Amino acid sequence: MILFSVKSHGHKNGKLLRYVHISSYSLSDKLAYKCLQKTYKKIYQNENEEKYRERIFLDNLQQIEEHNRKYDQGLVTYTVKVNHFADHTVEELYPSLKLNTKTRRKISKPLPRRDVPESIDWRDYGVITPIINQESCLSCWAFAVVAALEAHAGIYSATKNVSLSTQNLLDCVYPAFDCDEEMERDALEVCYQYILRNGGIDTADSYPYENMSGNGCRFDNDTIGARITDYGTVAEGDEDQLKTVVGTIGPASVIITVDFTFMVYQSGVYYKENCTNTKEPYNHAVTVIGYGNEDGQDYWLIKNEWGLFFGDNGYIKMARNRDNHCGIATYASYPVVEN
Repeated sequence: MILFSVKSHGHKNGKLLRYVHISSYSLSDKLAYKCLQKTYKKIYQNENEEKYRERIFLDNLQQIEEHNRKYDQGLVTYTVKVNHFADHTVEELYPSLKLNTKTRRKISKPLPRRDVPESIDWRDYGVITPIINQESCLSCWAFAVVAALEAHAGIYSATKNVSLSTQNLLDCVYPAFDCDEEMERDALEVCYQYILRNGGIDTADSYPYENMSGNGCRFDNDTIGARITDYGTVAEGDEDQLKTVVGTIGPASVIITVDFTFMVYQSGVYYKENCTNTKEPYNHAVTVIGYGNEDGQDYWLIKNEWGLFFGDNGYIKMARNRDNHCGIATYASYPVVEN
């Protein structure tokens, strides 16, 4: 069975499955590859690249089918699917990543842990802006900060549902940043420090995303969309404190470790044993916008700016209270916005 990221039908144990059965096992691999190209409007430079992509796709397809057979057997907690990443490798998505040693710059005081809700989804409060696709630029760190700040601005000020400028951060936080450049582990804090020092961040309408860098900082004080008065951090690895922040203050920006299974996630609670035990740990930044429990499994609700084809319409549920899974609470921070 081959799963594609399109509108879905089907049930399992009385629950709606959010994938569609494009084909049965009898569908040829060649036809599956053609389906990928058509579904995601793939255009390759030449025949050699097309053949190269096909080899990658067929390898990935085998992994996807094997994983979902394990899900059917109850051996894993989530499903995966063919999506727009299925003809790429993790190394292509995150090229030349190097282990860096930069650590957090600010240690915040512990938060009181009272009146923390058992679950929350900040989408229910109308403060989460639509999913965006960061495309080929390794700009996840900027998107993770912007998504959190957009939510906090919606919660604490009159700027609900105002999209903020990721490009403003790309151009101005690291003026020499290249879109193929690795992410520093203090990138989230550096962004918040810039916004605080700069007096705000522009709106996305006035300073739109370009999927590129190198055009210089073009911040305009007349088109500021949000300001912060401070920012906070979560104690390293403390999921209870992260829950307190997300449940009582608002969404948080975090850095996690991702691999191929994350890239093709579809539904369920994502859990991979020894997630951070990799040569490229902490290679992606996302925004935690909620948490809860599904079928007895605690999860974090994550907004990931890889477009609507990723995951569950751009979102993923990641395991919570499982030994800081994928390092989700290791580098966590959040903006402070006052009324």
